[in-house]
Amino acid sequence: MRRLAPHLAEAMRVALLVEDLDSPEHDGAPGLVVLAKDGSVITSTPAGESWMEELTDRSDQRVPVPIEVQAVAASLGSMATDDAATPSLRVRTRAGRWAVLHAAWMHVSGEDAIAVIIEKAVPMEVASMIMLAYGLTNQERVVTGLVSRGLSTSEIATELLISTDTVQDHLKSVFHKTGVGSRTELVATILRQQYLPRVMAGHRVSPDGFFA
Repeated sequence: MRRLAPHLAEAMRVALLVEDLDSPEHDGAPGLVVLAKDGSVITSTPAGESWMEELTDRSDQRVPVPIEVQAVAASLGSMATDDAATPSLRVRTRAGRWAVLHAAWMHVSGEDAIAVIIEKAVPMEVASMIMLAYGLTNQERVVTGLVSRGLSTSEIATELLISTDTVQDHLKSVFHKTGVGSRTELVATILRQQYLPRVMAGHRVSPDGFFA
């Protein structure tokens, strides 16, 4: 089974890629929304409109721009227009998907404007959000992400340029905060919260390993 597993995994991935190419719909494509400095929408791509529709609470028609888009734009608005920083925000949409919003300054007809890019969050970002909810520190979330990728204690130490003892200390803290007793239980917590509900609902896995 150990010898066959890599070949089976590669075959499954190729099959998913072919299936995705055959599909005329590419739901979750990055979208662009351009805002004026007063927060009004100047223009947006079709994908941007789709994302805003998924973010917007349709019960409140008084909010033409989703609060999440306003928030990341306001974060950028507090910075100078020549600042290279691009604030980002991870949110869960009304459809249950995780999305990442990025904001950056741009010029439209000679005026300063704010470009907000909305895209689907990758699995590592989703795991990071789950761990943030448990109150993990930034370093503990990084270690958790590496554990989720299957790295050993020594590999994590090498990756982060810290000692194996420090890695173990971080893991002990992570286990305590998340209420688990092992790496397997930690990964299972992420699996249980993000994968199993979608599997039971019949959602299709996309080529990136998460759900379409």
